[in-house]
Amino acid sequence: MSTLDKIPVMLYGFGFIGRMLARALLKLKQYDIVGVIDINPKIVGHDIGDILGTGKTGVIVSNNPEKVIRNSKPRVILHATTSFLNQVFPQIKTAIEHGANIISSCETLAYPWYRYPELAKELDKLAKKHEVTVLSAGVNPGFIFDTLPLIISGSCLFVKRIKVIRKINALKRRLSFQRKIGLGIPAYMFDKLLNEGKITGHVGYAESAMIIAKTLGFKLSKIVEKQEPIIFNNKVIGIKGYAAGYSGKRKRIYLEFIASANLKDQDIVVLECENYKIRWVSGGTPGDQATISVMLSFIPTILKSESGLKTVADFIPFRTPVYS
Repeated sequence: MSTLDKIPVMLYGFGFIGRMLARALLKLKQYDIVGVIDINPKIVGHDIGDILGTGKTGVIVSNNPEKVIRNSKPRVILHATTSFLNQVFPQIKTAIEHGANIISSCETLAYPWYRYPELAKELDKLAKKHEVTVLSAGVNPGFIFDTLPLIISGSCLFVKRIKVIRKINALKRRLSFQRKIGLGIPAYMFDKLLNEGKITGHVGYAESAMIIAKTLGFKLSKIVEKQEPIIFNNKVIGIKGYAAGYSGKRKRIYLEFIASANLKDQDIVVLECENYKIRWVSGGTPGDQATISVMLSFIPTILKSESGLKTVADFIPFRTPVYS
């Protein structure tokens, strides 16, 4: 396949996930990495092949997004910087204004109308103006807590309730993940650091709940989110969090995330249908590998999509009737 036939892709963010995306793209013949953006002074100006240890590629890390996007003209930007839309909004806006489609791992972009309705409205308007698609997708939100149970719901005529539990061994995850859940810190520091945003735990509980609700037509009156530490010998060894979505007093959606030292990986999905239950269990889904797989899998989809700000719910192939 010649370079002219390949889809030009740019990476915005060259941390752990960005580098995993790069390694995968270099193996896929249909894509061509045309630019990489990062602000880390230790890697700016370096060939990505030298950073990855794969040999020179001719693609140099830059900290000037406008220049790189303007010169390289990517059709798709794979965006992986941080979790909160108010912080990444200028990055997304710049990409849109240069005519690039975007797939981002930003968790709060997965359903931005929940926390950032005004920013969501502006992004949708901009994306339609410039005829591009903007989507957030990854393992969570984007798959385990939303797309997976929605796909399973296709075998359920009426859905009454959905419950998803994800358990992961935190010691098997990358260091940056361990830091964001506060692994190893004194127990008394957890709430303070969480409130200050210095640790975040899992981000995106409510976004996944809203994706489910939008797809199934649940009219949620409130969503309750909570995260708390798992403690042993006065040290944080993990985190347990959840989101519960209610219609009045009825709990329609429950999403639970547990990441702890030496925990056995497991994903569980339970659907309560009209007169039976569906229970799906797996031995766990590797989060980082799943995130890059989901992001890359969506490239052909968004290139054929109508323009605008989208969620994974827009690409679910069916809608299940709601049990009233």
